[in-house]
Amino acid sequence: MSVQERKKRERSARRQTILEAAASVFAKHGLDSATIEMVAREAEVAVGTIYLYFSSRDDLFLQLTAERVETLTANYTKIQSVPQEPLAELRAMAAAYIEYLHNSRELFLIHQSVGSARIRKRLKRKSEIEHYNRVISLGHQAFAQWQAAVGRVYEIGLIPNVMDLATTTSVLWASLNGAFLLTGPDNTFRELTGLNPDNFVERAFEFHLNAAQALAVHHQSNGNGSHAKHRKSNRTRIARVNGAAEKPRAENKSTEEKGSQQNSAAAEA
Repeated sequence: MSVQERKKRERSARRQTILEAAASVFAKHGLDSATIEMVAREAEVAVGTIYLYFSSRDDLFLQLTAERVETLTANYTKIQSVPQEPLAELRAMAAAYIEYLHNSRELFLIHQSVGSARIRKRLKRKSEIEHYNRVISLGHQAFAQWQAAVGRVYEIGLIPNVMDLATTTSVLWASLNGAFLLTGPDNTFRELTGLNPDNFVERAFEFHLNAAQALAVHHQSNGNGSHAKHRKSNRTRIARVNGAAEKPRAENKSTEEKGSQQNSAAAEA
């Protein structure tokens, strides 16, 4: 390895260390209360070292956000490059988004509380504005990929067209975000509902998706006779894809019940 290549790798590794430290600081203190000094202490580097890579705290936040969203869009691209049933693809996209939410919880919450417009107003440097625009562009890309997945299901009638595609896409996206916001790291959700927050986001999305499919079948059953063959094909496709999705869930449920029985037996002993 050449000296130049080694220095390039060292610089990349140091930048990544700073980004990971920033993620930890933002999680603990939020954006407005975080400082470059806090990030430097967390990363165990000098304050001046931070400024070799990032022009400000907001710039650091934007580049961290861009990296996380870029990972999401790459995962979406990978999923959509594999031929599969539209419903299976949509479920895989939802799983990738849920993983992104869990990995970037605090960044997501900061964007909800601070807002992109507020961050944009205080950016002065050209590089900061470029990084802000990159975050927005990646966000548009991620939503377009999600809409494409929803669109494939929408176009063949597996979810109803009672709303336009953009609205339907947003509603399904909102079902993920809303359920995620309910299940924070504290115990509030469990205390208020008595429910286990584990996998609640996945279950909430599946409920919305199944409800949409049921509504699609209902609308199709009220159509004219010339569409009977198309309706039957849709119902068969829904049953087949849902059956494939239900199998691992049934296996998980069986495992949970078995574990519960073992725990009960142990308690009685």
